[in-house]
Amino acid sequence: MNIIGNKFKVDFGMAKAILHIESETSLTFTITEKDDNKEDTKETVATEMTELRPLLFMVTWKEQNGNTITQVQDYENGIIYSNWTSPAGEFTHAKGTLRPV
Repeated sequence: MNIIGNKFKVDFGMAKAILHIESETSLTFTITEKDDNKEDTKETVATEMTELRPLLFMVTWKEQNGNTITQVQDYENGIIYSNWTSPAGEFTHAKGTLRPV
């Protein structure tokens, strides 16, 4: 499976999103649900992708609001781990599912 150019549904429970992996250096995320409320927040970010093994990537980026994100995206097993730090220094982590759209 080639992830570049494809979209994936992410479900963390408290939030849901679509990740569009546009290239090795760019992705667009669309938050579709947050805390059981519909959302439509979309942003394209510059990414750094490191392949840890086939279909397992560490992906990092910084959002316009200042959040810094590090994710481990396991496309073989359909699991995603996300860690982010807010501009205020709050650290959050989540584990979810990762499925092709």
